[in-house]
Amino acid sequence: MRASAFLLASAVSAHAIVAPATAEEGAPGFEERSIQSQLDHFDPAEQRTWAHRYLFNDTNWDGRGKLPNGCKGPILLYTGNEGNIEAFWGSNGFMTEVLAPKLGGMLLFPEQRYYGKSLPFGPTDSFTPQNARYLTTEQVLADYNELLEHVKATVDGAANCPVVAFGGSYGGTLTTFMRLKYPAAVVGGLAASAPIGYYDPAGWAAHGVSEYTWADIVARDYAEAHPLCSRAIQDTIDAIDEAPTDDVVRAFHACDRAALGPGAPSQLFSYALESIPQQDYPYAIGANPAWPVNATCAALVAAQTTGEAKIEAAAALVKQYVGLPADGSCLPALDEGPGGVPGDGPGGVGAWSYQSCTENLHMFSSRGAVRDYKFDLNAVNALCDGAFNGTVRPTPSGEGSLTSTYGGWGIPTSGVSNIIWSNGKLDPWSGGGFLTPGDPASGNHWFLMDQGAHHLDLRGPHPEDPPQVTEVRRQEEAIITKWIREAGAL
Repeated sequence: MRASAFLLASAVSAHAIVAPATAEEGAPGFEERSIQSQLDHFDPAEQRTWAHRYLFNDTNWDGRGKLPNGCKGPILLYTGNEGNIEAFWGSNGFMTEVLAPKLGGMLLFPEQRYYGKSLPFGPTDSFTPQNARYLTTEQVLADYNELLEHVKATVDGAANCPVVAFGGSYGGTLTTFMRLKYPAAVVGGLAASAPIGYYDPAGWAAHGVSEYTWADIVARDYAEAHPLCSRAIQDTIDAIDEAPTDDVVRAFHACDRAALGPGAPSQLFSYALESIPQQDYPYAIGANPAWPVNATCAALVAAQTTGEAKIEAAAALVKQYVGLPADGSCLPALDEGPGGVPGDGPGGVGAWSYQSCTENLHMFSSRGAVRDYKFDLNAVNALCDGAFNGTVRPTPSGEGSLTSTYGGWGIPTSGVSNIIWSNGKLDPWSGGGFLTPGDPASGNHWFLMDQGAHHLDLRGPHPEDPPQVTEVRRQEEAIITKWIREAGAL
């Protein structure tokens, strides 16, 4: 769930390149604030703090949502994930443009530590092995709990206000864990496209998941979009790999051969293809067309005339979905992405690379139309050793993993309540989602949208939304409203 360096400024949560975060029409403004947060919430001897940025809006928190317990209105918390928090503000219209006005809600969007401006040791020193060790999911959740305590203690009328958490992708994972870890702090959560099962490989077989599931969903999306698409993708890959390398570098506006990826020259094109199904929304967003998988297939099939036409079509897709530097200069080699683990990470020295080398590794392989890749833990360990001086290595299933800390496939039956898990069948991350409805008495809810891409339901309503998505949002609103009323009546 990690965006490329250039796409991140206009993208939502990652795991490969992800959904553009171009602000919806009429998105509200925000006030940028910060608090001094504890560097280590679990070591009393560690007293250092750092400036934790969060976005704040109380425009609708004007008493219209007043509750019997004296609360002025609910608090809607986005559990910020791996990126600049401003990007997530722009793509969560369901929170900012629908629920906040209707419920009279305060909006809080904390930035995850080690991303955006929330760098505990500054842009130069935050990712040394000694300093990066404070980047853990447990510390992140404690940051958000600390922020909620701060707001309730310092903002008049907020002390008794119920909090509902929201998150998309890894942010949805954080929302789930927030409800698990701090049930007194949040009364419920909407966890959209939360791929928690992918972090629990011991349970893959029992849930029909394999190392190929993520990439197989990507390939299926293209195969279903156009009967000739899979063949066109493979023929385009062949044309790129058979062409003179200098021609490919020029066509892709790459700075050099390294920018195409460490293996075959087609790897950058394959990387773009892996990202597009996550963005397969029914309407245009920014420069991206409506239903971009269909548009991609149409462009590639139409280009199956000459090798040059195929390469030009591939280059256009790379420029659109991977992006170029804002100044229009050439595309340099990316730390993560081309040739690496599908879904990204680890690669280079940075926050998502560190998380991949500790808690958030994706053990994915790929086969078929887009590319062939076999996951190799030894190769990943070597990347982590090189990036962080041998200080960390991933523990996919062992002690210190997300599954050992919070649980995996068993979370829905663990006793946790008041979580909405929503997924879309078009999204490759849905393979690791909780898709099967469980016991309704648990207070949890499950939604699976046939035409849903990556956390589409968190975006604001749009005239082109499929009816099922509109209905899911309606039900989510009713559930969240019920949680708030019940909590506010105490």
